[in-house]
Amino acid sequence: MIKKRREQLTYFYLLSDILAIVASFALTFFLRFYSGFISVPKGVPHYGKYFLVLPFLIVVQVFYFSYMGYYRIKLRRNRLDDLFLVFFNTVLSAIVILLLFSYLRSYEHVDFQVSHIFLILYIPFSVLIIFGFRLAVFSAFKKTFLKNNGISRVLIAGTGDIAKMMGGNLARYNHFGIDVVGYLSDDGTGEMVLGKYSDVKKVVKEHGITDIFIALSMKNFSTITKLIEEGNNLLIDVKLVPDIVHMSSLGSGMEHIEGLPVINLGDIRLNGWRLFLKNSFDLIFGLVALIIAIIPMIGISILIKISSKGPVLYTQSRVGVSGKVFNIIKFRTMIQDAEKNTGAIWSPPDDNRVTKIGKVLRKFSLDELPQLINVIKGEMSLIGPRPERPELVEKFKDEIPKYMLRHTVKPGMTGWAQVHGLRGNTPLNKRIEFDIFYIQNWSMKIDFEILWRTVLKFQFIDVNS
Repeated sequence: MIKKRREQLTYFYLLSDILAIVASFALTFFLRFYSGFISVPKGVPHYGKYFLVLPFLIVVQVFYFSYMGYYRIKLRRNRLDDLFLVFFNTVLSAIVILLLFSYLRSYEHVDFQVSHIFLILYIPFSVLIIFGFRLAVFSAFKKTFLKNNGISRVLIAGTGDIAKMMGGNLARYNHFGIDVVGYLSDDGTGEMVLGKYSDVKKVVKEHGITDIFIALSMKNFSTITKLIEEGNNLLIDVKLVPDIVHMSSLGSGMEHIEGLPVINLGDIRLNGWRLFLKNSFDLIFGLVALIIAIIPMIGISILIKISSKGPVLYTQSRVGVSGKVFNIIKFRTMIQDAEKNTGAIWSPPDDNRVTKIGKVLRKFSLDELPQLINVIKGEMSLIGPRPERPELVEKFKDEIPKYMLRHTVKPGMTGWAQVHGLRGNTPLNKRIEFDIFYIQNWSMKIDFEILWRTVLKFQFIDVNS
C-alpha cells in the first residue's frame, strides 16, 4: 500500500530531477553564451561539446541525491530540508564536474574546459528548477492519487501508545489516499473506537475497511493470531506492529549467532568509521572556527572585564558521553557567585542575575563560543544533544524514560532539538525525543543540515541548558 505508492512517487521524483537538470543546463548554456549579458572572451563553444557534460552531470547529481536519501519519502523532512539538500547537492556536483573535466582535458580526452561562470550560474538555476519541479510533481501526484486511486481505509487494532502512534503516523500519509477510519479495543469504548476485537468482521464490512494494522502487546498473543486469521479470511491487508518499539533502547539491528536470529536493541549508527569521521570533522572545523572567532572573543573578554567584577570565563560541570563529567567553558554572563543562594537551576528569561553585557551575549549565543575549546579537547562535538549539569541529570534520569540514552554520544554546541525551537525551558521530554531521533538517524548530512539551520536562525547554541 504505502510502500508501493512511495516507490511510484520516487520514480516521478527521479524523472522530474532528470528533466530539471536538463532544463537547468539548457537555460544556463543559453544565458552564459548566447544571451549577450555576459562577455565570451574565449568564444562560444559548440553546443555538441558541452552536450558531453550533461550526462555526467545527470549521473553525478542523481547519485548524490540517492546517496543522501533524497529519494526516501520521509514524513519529518520539510521543504527547508529539501532546499538545503538540493543546494548542497548542486554545489558538490558542480565541483565534481569541474575537477572531472579538468582531468580529462589535461590528458587530452576532451579539447575544452568547462566555464567557471557556467557552473556558477548553473547552481542557482538548478536549485530553483529542481525544487520547483519537485513541488509540482508532489502536488500533481497527490491530486491524482486521491482522485483516481481511491482511499485505503485503515482499521487499527489496539488503543495503546503504539496504536495511537501508528494512527498519527498513518494520518500524515493522507496525500497517498490513506484514511484512518478508527480503532478496535478490548471493551469497545474510547475515542474513534468502532468495536471490540471480536467485532472485526462486522466493522470491516460496515466501514469498508481495506487494511488492518494490529498494534497489540505480545501478552495479547491469542487475540493477535485471531485477528490475523480473520483479516486473511476477509481478504484485507494485514499488518503487524510489534511492541518491540517499547522494548528497544536506541536502534535495533538483526544479528545471527550460530544460525539463530538475535535482535540487538541497543545498536546506534555513530560508531566505527562514522565516529572517526565525525570526530575528524569536529577537530578540523572546530580549529577553523576558533581561529575565525579569536578576535571577537578577545573583544568580548575586554567588555566583560570592564563591565562587571569577576572572571571573564566561567566553567561549569556537565555530563558528557558515557556519563563522564567535564567542565564546560563559557563567557561569564551573570554576576559573580550567581548561584550561591539558588543552587543549580535553569535560568529564567527575566533572570536579574544576568549582566547587561551578558544579556547581549546570550541573545546572540556569543557566550558559548569558548566551547570550541571543549570541542577541540574532544569533550564535546559541534553537533549533538546539549549537555546538562550533574544535579539535573540525577533528577531527570529517574523521571524521564530513556533520558540517559542521550549520553551515548558526545554533547554538542547545537543540536537537532535546538534548531527545531526546543531551547532553554521548553518541555524536556520533547527535547529528549528529538535527541534520540538524532542519535538513531545520525549522518554527516544531518549534521550539515543542523549547521545550516543554526546559521539561518542565528541559533549557535542553546543558551540556557
